[in-house]
This record gives sequence, C-alpha cells and structure tokens, in this order.
Amino acid sequence: MRILIAYDGSECARAALTDLRLAGLPSDADVLVLSVLDAWLPKEDGPGGKSDEALPGLKDIRASVRAAVERQRGIAEDGAARLRTLFPGWSIKAEACADSPAWAIIKRTEGHEGGVAEKPADFVVVGSHGYSGLLGGVKRLVLGSVSHRVVTELRPPSPCSVRIARGRDRTTPARSDVPKIVVGVDGSADSRAAVHAVASRRWPQGTRILLATFEQSIYAGTDVGVMGAYTVWGGDPVGGVGSDTPSSDVTSGTRIVAEAAATLRRLCPQVSVSTVVKPGDPKYALIDLADDWEEDGVKGADCIFVGARGVRGVERFLLGSVSTAVAMNADCSVEIVHPRRGPASTPA
Repeated sequence: MRILIAYDGSECARAALTDLRLAGLPSDADVLVLSVLDAWLPKEDGPGGKSDEALPGLKDIRASVRAAVERQRGIAEDGAARLRTLFPGWSIKAEACADSPAWAIIKRTEGHEGGVAEKPADFVVVGSHGYSGLLGGVKRLVLGSVSHRVVTELRPPSPCSVRIARGRDRTTPARSDVPKIVVGVDGSADSRAAVHAVASRRWPQGTRILLATFEQSIYAGTDVGVMGAYTVWGGDPVGGVGSDTPSSDVTSGTRIVAEAAATLRRLCPQVSVSTVVKPGDPKYALIDLADDWEEDGVKGADCIFVGARGVRGVERFLLGSVSTAVAMNADCSVEIVHPRRGPASTPA
C-alpha cells in the first residue's frame, strides 16, 4: 500500500496519526509524510532573466520561503518519527514544500511530482482542520478548507481512499484496539468499492462493522411505515429515473445490505457484521448512527466509510451531497472511497 499523510504538526494532525491504529492498515507500506507551507516560492531567473533586477525583493522572498520550508521539513520529520513508533514495519519518507496545501496533496496523491514511491497513492490522510501561515507570521485556523478541497477535487487514476482523520476518546481502554466501523451502502458502484475497501483491510479479531442504508421518499405524504427502499440517497427511484410510482421491490434496501454483508463475512471472517435499513437522509442519519452506536460500553463508531459518489453519479457538483457532508460534519473519522474509473468517453 502507498500512503500519503498530510501533516502540519497541529494537535489535529497528531491525533490523525494515532487514529490510524484503528484503520486496519497493513504492517508494511510505502509512506510519505508531507508538510506543506502555504506560500509562494518565486522561480529563479533563467539565463538572461531580469526579474531579480526589476524586483530586488525576490531574492529575499526566496531565501525566506526556503528557510520556512526547512522548518516545515522538521515538522514532517516529527510526524514521520511518530509514525515509526506506531508502525515500525513501514518505509516512511518525510518531505516539505511551498504550495497551496490542498493542491500539493492532490498532485502527489494523483501521482504527480513523484507521487508516493513514484506512483499514485492508494490511501491519503488529512486532518479535519489545521493551521496555516506565511513565513512564521500570524496563523489562522483553517476549519476544513484543505480537507474539503481534497475531498471534492481529488480525481485519482486508480482506487484510493481519502481519510478525514479525527481521534476520539474510547470509554473502555480494554477495547481501544477493536475498531467499530459504519459503512454507508446504496447499491452504487462507489458504495460497492467502499465495501471492498473495508474488506481489503487487516482488521483485528472482533472488529464490529455496521452496514447501513437509508430510504428517502420523493413522494409527498408518503407514510414512513409503508416506505420501502424504492428511493436511494440522491432521490432517484431504484426502478429508474422518471418513474412516477414506487418500485414494487420494497426489499431492495435489505438486499443491498445483505449482499454487502455477505461480501464482508466471506472476506473478513474474523469481524462481526450487522446491518440496518431505515428511513432517513444519509447526510445526517449516517452521522447520528455512528454517534449513537453503543456496544460493550463503548459509544460511537471510529470511522464511517462511504463511496465518493452515490447512485446519481454526477461528478463534482453532487459529490458532496452525502460523502462530503458526512466527512465535514462527523465527529469520528471518515473514509471516502474512490473506485477505479474507466477512461473518459470522447464525442463521436
């Protein structure tokens, strides 16, 4: 596995590293810890260039930015050292650069500028918020701006999970290494990719996985008591867009979670799998479910897994309708799973 971890030295970033113990990650991986200075580094003058003569301050700016990048490298090295303690089998490299933080993370994740071990990343970790500031000046709190842009603008060329990492307190220390995972499923290709991403991890014995799907009615006055899974997260009927009556397949929600559960039980026999099908808007219901889930004295899930897109599949504009809303608002960590995309179609 190739892992990129964005690290800024904040309390949130340190908690994100510790949170990875509950992510079911392999014991061996190529890992890049990347710390990004939110600053502009002016390019050097080329042969015959006169920008330095025209703007004498550019040399001083370059020197200041480079010095700040070196300080940022120290932050990355600190993150790498913390990771080596948590995951001694990982091959970990620390780097720093001056760039837009979100854009730097996206470029390396997609395999540009060296990627991770010269390839696109399989797994990228960002904290829910952090700090940024230019050349040691006044820092400002960035509440989700970097993570939000990574979530909404990343277009990986191969399957990749984006983890918005948040550590959370566990009330029972004896179970601190046994994860509790909620997986949102809706029958879409991306939701199936999320299930397979969960199935590919190395979960410890006794890990609890809860598969959830939510039914939304697009028919005014529909009684919740008789509402089946004929509607999906985006509001499109399972029976086809434009249907003017509910599908007769009122068990489709049950079928969706049953198929996902069968996959997990087959590939991860050591985990405990349960399912739930209920009415609600997944943007809120997934978060409530994760917060309220209590077993063996432990309340709250450790992570919610969702596909990057639901059944409506409208990229960019609707990407955030469920996945981004959950990522930005959940109290626990969230993984957004991007499946392998086919080649873009071209007009005839």
